[in-house]
Amino acid sequence: MTASDGNRVEVWWRLAVSNGVPRRAMIVALVVGPLLTLINQGDAIASGGEINWLKAGLTFLVPYVVATVGAVGAGRGVKGTAKSAPSVPCNAEPARLSSARSATQDSARESPENSGVQSVKARVHVTLKNGVLDPQGKAIEHALADLGFQGVEDVRQGKVIEFSLDESDPEHARAAVEAMCEKLLANTVIENYAIELDV
Repeated sequence: MTASDGNRVEVWWRLAVSNGVPRRAMIVALVVGPLLTLINQGDAIASGGEINWLKAGLTFLVPYVVATVGAVGAGRGVKGTAKSAPSVPCNAEPARLSSARSATQDSARESPENSGVQSVKARVHVTLKNGVLDPQGKAIEHALADLGFQGVEDVRQGKVIEFSLDESDPEHARAAVEAMCEKLLANTVIENYAIELDV
């Protein structure tokens, strides 16, 4: 571990234990934990069966950790000088979203700073590792069953992150995206990531 890595860990830890973060994370865990326990082990509780105490403990621990990581991320802020994209309401029609995306891409291509540099489109798929509880996936599974979709099992949810990278060498682009995943885009303790590049 380098000195800068140690400094990052120290800063992260200070933020995680200050400004009421532990108290708020505990409140989140005490609210979300019982709900997740009911979702994951409701059948066992209702029938008087055996409760898996390890899973029960994790259903409280995971919301606590997620709330802490979110609070620390918000506390650190995101530094950058990227130009903001055109604002598009979240309920906009697909055609408007597509035209806004095209306008952003066109302006990026026409920018003098981008002239002569080939842009690589990166797509990162982030999913929870096998064995990590996925309460959102379980909630989706139950909701699908409630809507009449039978036979749906082992639902796992994730996220997709897309962006353009000014890099003409695919190997350099992949290395840069991997570094982004390791440092920010994925929590490699509990998440896997897969990278797609469109050169």
